[in-house]
Formats: sequence, C-alpha cells, structure tokens
Amino acid sequence: MSIKISEMLGKKIYTTKGLYVGEVYDAMINLEKSSIGGIVVSDVSRGCMGDTISEPTRKIILPYGIVYSIGNIVLIKPPTTRGEAKSPIM
Repeated sequence: MSIKISEMLGKKIYTTKGLYVGEVYDAMINLEKSSIGGIVVSDVSRGCMGDTISEPTRKIILPYGIVYSIGNIVLIKPPTTRGEAKSPIM
C-alpha cells in the first residue's frame, strides 16, 4: 500500500486503544533508506501525551515504525504503561 505524504497532513492520530494523540503536521524522510522515518505531530498538548510537553505549541516526532494503520485517521501502537518497556514515543 502507498499513500502520498500530502494525504497524511492534518489527519488526526489516535492510539489503537482510542486515545487522541494529535494531528499529522509533517513527515520526516530518511534519505538513506528512501522511506518515512517519522511523523511530526502537532496539537500534542490536547492529546494523551499533553502532560509530557511544557510548551503548548511544541511538536513531537513519532517514529514511523509505531504507525499501525492509515485511513481516515492514523492509528499508532499505544504508549507502554508502567512496568513495561519504555515507549519509543517518549
């Protein structure tokens, strides 16, 4: 399956457990591998990871490997909870 990066922009991002994360703002391209390396997320302060950022306008980068599915929204694997391995999101 392929999707244009421009089609991803502005899509809402949720975890597979239904928690809002933010919106796709941009994509990071890995030029060496000719692939998407990560997605830049805006609106993080209103999402489930809002308490992890100090500035409301700050954006974060999520590794593309945690993307589960892309359709009308983007689904990502949820952050881990206490007692599990550290999440690649944090």
